[in-house]
Amino acid sequence: MTDGQPNHIQDGRSYGGTPVENFLNPLAAAPRYVYDKQTLKEIADEFEALADLFLEDQVYAKIIARTQAPGHDYASKNNAETIRNSGTALLTSLTQQEKYCREQAKKYRKALGTYNAAEDTHSQDVKNAGGSL
Repeated sequence: MTDGQPNHIQDGRSYGGTPVENFLNPLAAAPRYVYDKQTLKEIADEFEALADLFLEDQVYAKIIARTQAPGHDYASKNNAETIRNSGTALLTSLTQQEKYCREQAKKYRKALGTYNAAEDTHSQDVKNAGGSL
């Protein structure tokens, strides 16, 4: 257009502002990403491996949480209590991180199952229509 109006007016969907689709569905213009089967499996495996590391580290956090004072004086007892509290907080954090990673792995494996089911269905549809993959 030569009168200074934006070019997207030509398509008839928008007149100088945000396209109507963006008001109806704000996610319409959002960036998107997709994963293939191999990537979904790799991400799930990575989350599982990370969860296993968090589980291993919980053993050490439990040791820290059981720290005993080397002596009977106040400073030793207070120091041991501080270390135990730190170990307990670490154990709580590691447990939460392990749980999060296992939940994420489960979500990716579920997505992989959904992906496989959809692929099988579409493959069968193509075969039923006389095509081949």
